[in-house]
Amino acid sequence: MQVEIVTPIGQVYSGEAVRVTAPGALGELGILPGHQDMLAGLRVGICVVENTSHGDKSTFVVDEGYVQVTGGERVIIVTNLAESKRDVDIEKVRAELGEARSRMSETREDVDSRTWMVRKHDCDLAEARLRIAGADA
Repeated sequence: MQVEIVTPIGQVYSGEAVRVTAPGALGELGILPGHQDMLAGLRVGICVVENTSHGDKSTFVVDEGYVQVTGGERVIIVTNLAESKRDVDIEKVRAELGEARSRMSETREDVDSRTWMVRKHDCDLAEARLRIAGADA
């Protein structure tokens, strides 16, 4: 199936795949050729595009967005951000995670507040970047 990952600054990935795993807003999504047409929200996490049946993979940290499957053979992921392992500066992300955790712990608002959600998002994004880079959070 054909897979595209697109961000506001352009296309990050385009190629054939035998499987896509994406962090759906309501849980992990597994997409295989012939998948039912769908449109689903994404949350921050790791997206894996299995390029061949031999296990070759392209892995990306993705931000919130959408995944669309059409005709069982086309997957389009539209996200605010998509980064591969080579895009991650581990030391910089560790510092960002520390700052994000500190800001989050200072939030005295309810966990349903917009401020808390934004700070949680920043923590989730930094943690996903470290996971993709193979570093401890």
